[in-house]
Amino acid sequence: MDTKLRNSRDFKFDLIFAFVIFAFLIVVSVTYTAIYIFSDLTTKEFKEKIKLIANNTYINYKNKEKTIEKTLEALTSNDIFNSTFNVNDLVIKSLFKTMLVSNSDLKEINFYNKSGRLVFSCGKYRNEIFCLAKNLTLKLEDFDIDKVLIKEKLNKKGIEFIAISPLKTKNNGFLEVKADFVFPKKLNTFYDLIIINNKGDIFYSSIKNYYVKNIFDLYNYLLANKILKTNEGFVSDDIYVKSFSKTIKFIFLQNKNVIAKTDTASQKMAFILLIISIVIAIPLGVFFSKPLYTFYEELDKRVKKEIEKRRKKEEILAHQSKLAALGEMLGNIAHQWRHPLTRLSLLIQNLEMAYKMNKLDENRFNNFKENAIYQINYMSQTIDDFTNFFKKDTKKIEFCPKDIINEALKLLEARIKQNGVEIVLDIKKIEPIYGYKTEFSQVILNIINNAIDVLKERNIENKKIFIRIDGKKIEIEDNAGGIPENIKDKIFEPYFTTKFQSQGTGIGLYMSKVIITEHFNGKLYAYNSQNGAVFVIEV
Repeated sequence: MDTKLRNSRDFKFDLIFAFVIFAFLIVVSVTYTAIYIFSDLTTKEFKEKIKLIANNTYINYKNKEKTIEKTLEALTSNDIFNSTFNVNDLVIKSLFKTMLVSNSDLKEINFYNKSGRLVFSCGKYRNEIFCLAKNLTLKLEDFDIDKVLIKEKLNKKGIEFIAISPLKTKNNGFLEVKADFVFPKKLNTFYDLIIINNKGDIFYSSIKNYYVKNIFDLYNYLLANKILKTNEGFVSDDIYVKSFSKTIKFIFLQNKNVIAKTDTASQKMAFILLIISIVIAIPLGVFFSKPLYTFYEELDKRVKKEIEKRRKKEEILAHQSKLAALGEMLGNIAHQWRHPLTRLSLLIQNLEMAYKMNKLDENRFNNFKENAIYQINYMSQTIDDFTNFFKKDTKKIEFCPKDIINEALKLLEARIKQNGVEIVLDIKKIEPIYGYKTEFSQVILNIINNAIDVLKERNIENKKIFIRIDGKKIEIEDNAGGIPENIKDKIFEPYFTTKFQSQGTGIGLYMSKVIITEHFNGKLYAYNSQNGAVFVIEV
């Protein structure tokens, strides 16, 4: 199979191109790895900080709750409400105002009588304190009147705490304190905050233009359900959940705007680095490719030199193979001519005896002439057969392997008979083979000749050669006992032979393998069977 060698200039271009691509990929990978690491660091920073922020917010929330509880305890324990005397409205008003002014967290204080009707109320409105009576009544069945009750109520502004407690003297009624836990519009540029109830309804969001009403409208079902079921922890790298009570849950989100700005800046930097890398990579590629190019140039010269040596060696081997084939052809011609030459010699002797005995008449002379011409024509046909068989092909053609084998057997007919070899031909399927017919004929002739030689050399009694044709696969097997294991791997090497130097050159099988593998893109190999050696041709 012919292969086209590449020019050394092609290697130079490949090396420069490879270095440019390599440098380009290195810079791209480093840049985007830096972006990934930066984003990963941002996520880690979010995870580390958000826990602290969530805990601090939770502490503030609980402190607000405790403040209201303590305020309520201070009011309920006040002597004004535990006196057996009637409570003065002005005194209550003064006490309520004092508590509202002194505690900025409080927004409203209410006093109910023992029936749950509102008696007096003071509250803050735009930093002013107003006290008035409201027509309100507590539903006493909604809470245990023997304990302090603290409720949280979500609204759009934040969380409203409502604490209700009976006075120590139960007949005197109840006190109610209200306070707001208000969230600013933006807690931190680092994160956003969403507050939901236990159903997933969104009551507060620090994100601008946020009109989603339920957490299931914001995320897919699996993630939203996970958020609802999580009391505390990360449900993803950028979402942290913390429950503040049974009904209130805070969701801390990584601020995507900050990350987007970071990514945009990183991508711009990456683009700049890529431009710089292209400018730098080309001269670097050229610079670093010079020694490699020199190396490949020298290697290219060595390869061409070795290929030229191999080509010359194969030419010599091919020439020797032709000479060997010519010698074999002459030997086979000699075998084919031996019988007709013997017949001619006998005819001449008979003619001479008839002449001496005066018995040479016209009839005897004509008989001699016909027999002599027949033998001469047979010998001439033999020459033609060998000449046609070894005639060099100029182009590839399709041919039948069965015809090639029959022609080879015809040429070797005399040698086969002389050595008492039986040919067993087994044809399963025939397919045409495409290639040089003469070269394929030489391979077949060479393998059959080798089989005859080894049968003769080992003095096998019932000499047999089995030839099997199965499509494009041909097997030639003898019954000479097989190839010895110590030479099995050497039989296709050039100049290796087990015959005497005068009988073998050691290039027949080598050239046969070269012809089949390189000219037919096929295989030629051998193995031992129960009978002997089997040579297999697959094309």
